[in-house]
Amino acid sequence: MSTAIHALKQAIELEQQALDQYIIALDSAVHEETKQTLKEYADDKQQKIDALSFLIMAENGQLEKTESEPMTGGQKLAAGKCPFSKKELSDMGFDMSKSTFDDEHFKS
Repeated sequence: MSTAIHALKQAIELEQQALDQYIIALDSAVHEETKQTLKEYADDKQQKIDALSFLIMAENGQLEKTESEPMTGGQKLAAGKCPFSKKELSDMGFDMSKSTFDDEHFKS
């Protein structure tokens, strides 16, 4: 077992111990605000445990790499790009003659 995997497993054990203590405190807490805060802490710990588990799987090579589907339409546009052409905006009633943007801000 690699050092990284061993360390991650120890981290999960520590996170699990903390989660168990939060749950014990949550079960005996009196004030609603305390209960809510402990619930948030417990949820956060569980997310960390899940994330660490995925890291272990990745280190072991157990995660499959998936090919993402080709992007289409609006997904292809870079951030800050308008998904409509000047003509489409004009057809929607926008006066594009007063536009301060150059053509690179609009889709082709």
